[in-house]
Amino acid sequence: MKYLIIGNSAAGINAAEAIRTNDTKGEITILSDEEFPAYGRPLISYYLSGKVTAENMHYRDDKFYKTRNIKVLLNSKVENISTKNKETCLQGGKKFLFDKLLIATGSSPFVPPIKNLDMCKQKNVFTFLTYEESSSLKKAITPQSKVVILGAGLIGLKAAEGVFGKVAKITIVDLADRILASVLDKSSSKIIQNHIEQNDIEFKLNASAVEIRGENNVSGIVLSNGETLDCDILIVAVGVRPNINLAKDAGLKVSKGIIVNEYMQTSAKDIYAAGDCIQSLDLLSNESKILALWPNASNQGETAGLNMSGAKVKAPASFAMNAISFFGMQLISAGIIDGEKTVKSIVESSDSSLKKLNIHDDTLIGFVLINCNRRAGIYTALINDRTKLSTLEYDITSKDIGLNVYPKEQRTKKIWNSRGCNI
Repeated sequence: MKYLIIGNSAAGINAAEAIRTNDTKGEITILSDEEFPAYGRPLISYYLSGKVTAENMHYRDDKFYKTRNIKVLLNSKVENISTKNKETCLQGGKKFLFDKLLIATGSSPFVPPIKNLDMCKQKNVFTFLTYEESSSLKKAITPQSKVVILGAGLIGLKAAEGVFGKVAKITIVDLADRILASVLDKSSSKIIQNHIEQNDIEFKLNASAVEIRGENNVSGIVLSNGETLDCDILIVAVGVRPNINLAKDAGLKVSKGIIVNEYMQTSAKDIYAAGDCIQSLDLLSNESKILALWPNASNQGETAGLNMSGAKVKAPASFAMNAISFFGMQLISAGIIDGEKTVKSIVESSDSSLKKLNIHDDTLIGFVLINCNRRAGIYTALINDRTKLSTLEYDITSKDIGLNVYPKEQRTKKIWNSRGCNI
């Protein structure tokens, strides 16, 4: 059996590992268009800041591949997929046949149309999604750099944290009325913003870049409000888009992402997809959505690998969840954050911390924890299990909770099923 995997990150690697648990003899080949071996993508901001060394960026080492007889080809960009001939063609013409194929192509930065912006020509413009980009940015910044970051989402704020202390000025621009608009409500967002602003980082909200000054190098940014910002380093971090072109050109069913079923199968026989390039089932809305999260990619890759090698396993339904820190402030958000009128919100907050629980129809559907992440695992389990809060031993909004929030029978089951996980 010839297994071919396009993508050497969380989804692809976990798929290869899962395949090998079922099939010890099949041929596994991973194709990656990056020049670097597998690395922890969430670590790139810490590499930029110097908190993580290049040696510690590895997600899997050479021993992982060798002991499992997995072949990895770097700098190997796939040009097209033939579903009829069951083969892929690389840039340069080399072809690979497959019996089972996994598309785990991830996502790419979205670069908005801005007057005079030329990513190929202007040498001081960067995106912030890969190890290569982080490495290039690290070489470019100086203590005199005036950095402008377009995007106040997760990627933009981690980029700011990465360059902090190494440059003269950091300004973050976003079209939304608050930072982290896709993952936080206004009150939660304000706590994070106030904390970041204490580090002399300036935000320009309700604004967008409309024009770039400078030809070979960016020297300034003109905003939609008429203001001009001096700039000698520009980071574009306004969002990402799933890499679906390979699948689309091959005739696979796509929407915003590649369409898969609960077994990670695409619309073509023997072709699977997983990770940031796909749409998956949102547990709370019961809709197919882009849920580009590292744990989701890992779980989807494992599911795909098991099914590619003969199992029949459904991928777990998931929901939006982020666990991250900004300048030492811990944030965990999950589920539905900005609820409608039918959602009851229970909030405990101070200037530097917040606990917000969103409840609908006797069920926890979302939460935000800032600098109080204790019991986040319990809250996550309550959402995931769609637990009716009235069945619990006590009200989760009135006291600190642990496993004893569950009735004894459920509590015992949770302990055995957790397998040592810290919930």
